[in-house]
Amino acid sequence: SPLRLSSPSISTVLSLGRRAPTVPNDTPGYSKLQHIPLDFDKLLDDKDVTEQAKLRDTNADLVVVALGTTRAQAGGMDKFVRIDREFVLEASRWAKVEGKEQTLVYCSSGGASSTSLFPYFKSKGLTEEGLSTLNYQQTIIFRPGMLIIPGGREEGRLVENVSGKIMTFLSRFSPTPICIETPTLGRGMVFAALAGRAGLELQKLGKEELLGGRKVWVMGNPEAIRAGEKQEESAR
Repeated sequence: SPLRLSSPSISTVLSLGRRAPTVPNDTPGYSKLQHIPLDFDKLLDDKDVTEQAKLRDTNADLVVVALGTTRAQAGGMDKFVRIDREFVLEASRWAKVEGKEQTLVYCSSGGASSTSLFPYFKSKGLTEEGLSTLNYQQTIIFRPGMLIIPGGREEGRLVENVSGKIMTFLSRFSPTPICIETPTLGRGMVFAALAGRAGLELQKLGKEELLGGRKVWVMGNPEAIRAGEKQEESAR
């Protein structure tokens, strides 16, 4: 499992969202995994104290955010922004515990920039900048390339599946990888979350950037792949 539940450095993994992760119950360390249903709409619109408490009470050392969608899935740009940016910022805000040393890891996108002319990349960039203002001790941002899901998406989106195969083919001729498999990305985010507290491995893999005047670690697609490989090696 990309969660590396069997690692002695992990005591508990809390999953917060609408659906529980599909992890087989015979996975080593499975008992460490707990799912907490979270209603993002209530968290955002109603400022529901119950939903806020679910996040605040996790008292997490590491906060990993992989929430996202597409404009087509969301049903329009406004709904996309609501899910992809507002949900992410509100949840991360309530997961922050004042006075506690915490690391935040966020899955963004290659090309993310608040000044982009493309709405998708602009929204991702604004999300990154918003997260940088939350004053986590350490903020690590992944900007992966084209996501390749082994076996294809459950939705069976033909165009996206075909484009994924084309991008995989073209990546053979690129000096740097332009695609990444989702399991590799997941492992890379876990590796960064664990290694980031020491900072040593991140200096070898990622680079520091200033977002809104605040330092964050940024992991591009090649760095995400290397981090995923390192996590896989350490789990053997």
